[in-house]
Amino acid sequence: MAYNEGMRYRYFLFDWDGSLANTLPIWFAGYKKTFAKYGIEVTNEIIAREVLGDWEGPKRLGIVDEEKFFGELENEVLESLNEAKLNPDVYETLTLIKQSGGKIGVVTASKKRWVKGALRNKGLRDLVDVFLGKEDVEYVKPDPESLLKAMKLMGANKEETLMVGDNQKDILAAGRAGMESCLYFPKRYEEFYDAKFQRSLGATYVIEDFSELKRFLG
Repeated sequence: MAYNEGMRYRYFLFDWDGSLANTLPIWFAGYKKTFAKYGIEVTNEIIAREVLGDWEGPKRLGIVDEEKFFGELENEVLESLNEAKLNPDVYETLTLIKQSGGKIGVVTASKKRWVKGALRNKGLRDLVDVFLGKEDVEYVKPDPESLLKAMKLMGANKEETLMVGDNQKDILAAGRAGMESCLYFPKRYEEFYDAKFQRSLGATYVIEDFSELKRFLG
């Protein structure tokens, strides 16, 4: 499909958890319950800053057997993740990107099996050109490896690529990859993230709804 000449970006990279999918309540509750089994109390701030999307986070907080910890965490959250809802206007916006001739990549620090069920169940798999998870890279975000790999697979260049995510790791990875970024931060996320900190990350754009991305499609 020929792309719309008026598009500001031809390539869109999306984080999954908390960005395309409304999974933050699932992950925050799962982390709290799993840490509690080890006698460790964690707040939303600690999870957001130290744990979410960071495979070394539990170790820094005192977890010795990380493999066992993540196995217990998976048991807590996997069923809910498979049934996770998309955030508002996600399906409609991604469909419009494809209809405009754009390409879409999903780059997540999660294991693919934590994502692919919902990706398929919500009808997004056929819209996604590239899907990369933890097992596809050596270093997850904020390292730019997954973004650079996705761009290469899509035949993209950084000037025409936008990274969309909901936390600091997404924005940092985009900056390190040399591309512009968009922070998804609806008001309800103030339950999980500090608003002042989020807005200090230096994202090129901040949106509260995915429909706001339509302005880049010409």
